[in-house]
Amino acid sequence: MKLRFPLSHAKVAARAVAVAAVLGLASACVAGTAGPTQTAEDDSGPVKLEFWTINLKKGYNDYIQSLIDAYQKSHSNVTVTWVDVPGNDVGTKLLSAVASQNTPDVVNLASTDLDQFVPSLTDLGQYVPADVQQKYLPSLLEPLRRDGKLIAIPWYNSGAPISLINTDLVRQAGLDPANPPKTFDAALDWGARLHAAVPSTYGMNGIPDENLVRLEGIQILTPDRKHAAFNTPEAVALLERWRHGVETGAISPGSTVKDDRQYPQTLANQQVAFGVNSIPGSLTSLQKNAPDVYAKIDVAQGATGKTGKYLLPDQQTFVTPKASKHPKAAADFIAFVTDAANQTAFCKLTPIYPSNADSLKDPFFTQPGAGTPIEKARSAIAAELPKLELGTMGTGKDRQLSDRFREHIRAFMTGDKSAQQALADAEKEWNELLAQK
Repeated sequence: MKLRFPLSHAKVAARAVAVAAVLGLASACVAGTAGPTQTAEDDSGPVKLEFWTINLKKGYNDYIQSLIDAYQKSHSNVTVTWVDVPGNDVGTKLLSAVASQNTPDVVNLASTDLDQFVPSLTDLGQYVPADVQQKYLPSLLEPLRRDGKLIAIPWYNSGAPISLINTDLVRQAGLDPANPPKTFDAALDWGARLHAAVPSTYGMNGIPDENLVRLEGIQILTPDRKHAAFNTPEAVALLERWRHGVETGAISPGSTVKDDRQYPQTLANQQVAFGVNSIPGSLTSLQKNAPDVYAKIDVAQGATGKTGKYLLPDQQTFVTPKASKHPKAAADFIAFVTDAANQTAFCKLTPIYPSNADSLKDPFFTQPGAGTPIEKARSAIAAELPKLELGTMGTGKDRQLSDRFREHIRAFMTGDKSAQQALADAEKEWNELLAQK
């Protein structure tokens, strides 16, 4: 069973609708106020912890139960009650729990869901020792601080992007699959050369969305997050390079579809020859649905922009609500579940990646084994994990901003707007959204 990660736009939107339905109920506790804080009880006596996960019981019951059993064995006074919550229900369920002041103690939340709960979350920095905090990749831990308070601990993520290369098509174009492009600009050049040599095939899919703009070192928000900052000559030049990529065949014409799961030209149908910003799930999908193409695929580290970094759209985290009566025990359990050994064991069950830096030292990540594409991908992704940065903008409106930016960029890529007009229109909408309370 594969954990789907990151969430699609549609799933994020569905979750947002569900959460919004009970915002009124819990607003006094969540939206803008600190909410109730229980007096912490003495953890030396019997401790009961309620532990929520998201969609894990069906495929990972034995793994999660083994964690609970091991922890309870070494903490004889602690009883952990596990509740597995459907993904679309976790926000609604937690909001209701906060409103009723009857919360769980440890909750698995996606990082994109954190901001609406910030006032009601425990500062775990008070309970997780500094030396334990240092075990996590800083680029995944530090974005989980709000006003100096550590509101969550990172768990697992989808990993760094990878390059997937159809070696057969690339060789037909006279390109070396062992030396793939390391930057987006180089990928545009590669794609143009490939399409010129193999006209039936395009280079790659993609548009210069807000994430690519950030990866190329262009600031997209003012430091106070109140205004858009991307309408610059550098952004105009970036967009025009990508539009030229459509004209040269470096970018497929189908890249402007709204849902990237509906690309008409794909690696699977061999109408694109490579991807330099692919998620690991693309490789397992090829293995399952197009094994003949999978056999031609080579894997390399993903391309980067001027920052040399990768953006992670989302990661899974653990939080403890302020209403928990046992925040110290809850934090200790979180540290146990997310330690190197336990994260490595989870990663061996499904294609996910750890937040604990020590986990990356395990041979499972450092040695590619038989050298299959999936094993090579695992090694490449693990090596690049320290370059990951959590992509959240921290506005509370990230999804809306992203959707509006991409809509204007698609209009530019199809020739309906100039680069200047697309950026100006996106800037206007962003400023209006950011001004809304």
